Amino acid sequence: MTSDRSIEVSRLVDAPPERAFALVADPDRHPDIDASGMVRASQTHLALTELGDVFTMDMHNEQMGDYTTENHVVVYESDVALGWAPAGPGQRPAGYTWTYTFEAEGEGTRVTLSYDWSAVTDPQLLEFFPVVDADTLEASLALLAEALA
Repeated sequence: MTSDRSIEVSRLVDAPPERAFALVADPDRHPDIDASGMVRASQTHLALTELGDVFTMDMHNEQMGDYTTENHVVVYESDVALGWAPAGPGQRPAGYTWTYTFEAEGEGTRVTLSYDWSAVTDPQLLEFFPVVDADTLEASLALLAEALA
């Protein structure tokens, strides 16, 4: 599902919700499940355990080159949902979020990945959205499925 300010994709993975959630809650694994190529490495090396956690990632894209983000956990429901809002180091989140939801389905889990920039208000920043498309998000979920296989 796509709107003018968000993209949402879904996929069935062959793992229980707690296993899929645990993988996404480990920032060290994020480069393994990112099809955009922007996520390079975690600086945090700790699993996310609660609302308000902040994890730091090394990133890269063509427009900005190498940079760092501090990701603020804004959704945390163990084995059900996990989401974060990126920010520059020492800054407030810019208004976009990445959220995964996990729902048991048969022998596996329906994982939904939402990329939402509806709270971005800076007109100059809005020019860069979306930075990924639905195909890239679907490819990220395929990488998640492979990592859980």
